[in-house]
Amino acid sequence: MRLRAVLFDLDGTLIDSYRDIALHLNRTLRDFSMEEVDVESVRHMVGGGAKNLLKRFFSDGTLEEAIGVFMEYYMQEPVIHTRTFEGIKELLACLKEEGICMAVVTNKMEKLSREILNRLSLTNYFSFIVGGDTYAEKKPSSIPVLKTLDVLGIKSNEAIMLGDTEADITAGKLAGTWTGLAKWGYIKSMGEKPHFEFDRPLDLCLLLRQGTG
Repeated sequence: MRLRAVLFDLDGTLIDSYRDIALHLNRTLRDFSMEEVDVESVRHMVGGGAKNLLKRFFSDGTLEEAIGVFMEYYMQEPVIHTRTFEGIKELLACLKEEGICMAVVTNKMEKLSREILNRLSLTNYFSFIVGGDTYAEKKPSSIPVLKTLDVLGIKSNEAIMLGDTEADITAGKLAGTWTGLAKWGYIKSMGEKPHFEFDRPLDLCLLLRQGTG
């Protein structure tokens, strides 16, 4: 395996963001006179984008309005509790040193994703950033992965999709990339088995340097 690119999921892979997502979700629920949710429960709701999150609480009649309220809160304060996971900055530095191309492929809206990455001083590591609203389809569709590879000029078998949900693994496999499970994230049940499982971010760097034989 010769890797030339790593495609990262955002929430639960690069950043630990569920507390901020829960904060803005509860603000939105309060605005609609609805009961708030336990912050820890939101950890397992992250990964499908704002619409999928809010569909758990709002009917079709109020869903679009609720999404607007949620996104307004989130854009106003995108980084309160959000931090990179331990070891992520070291991994990004390692990949940069090795000349590996990096991109973000997330189901979070692109504008919000860019704002968060900018505030965490991560933007300059990435050659391309794809959000859930960048293309007509999002993960688990292969389209955002394939479009990203096309922009980067990288073949599928030269890239790995790294994420913490089944949507990440499915999208990568459908696109023909290698896949890696970020076990430090908000892991959902895995029906789709990844090619690799990483306990720590730097394990990916070790794989890259050692090769797979």
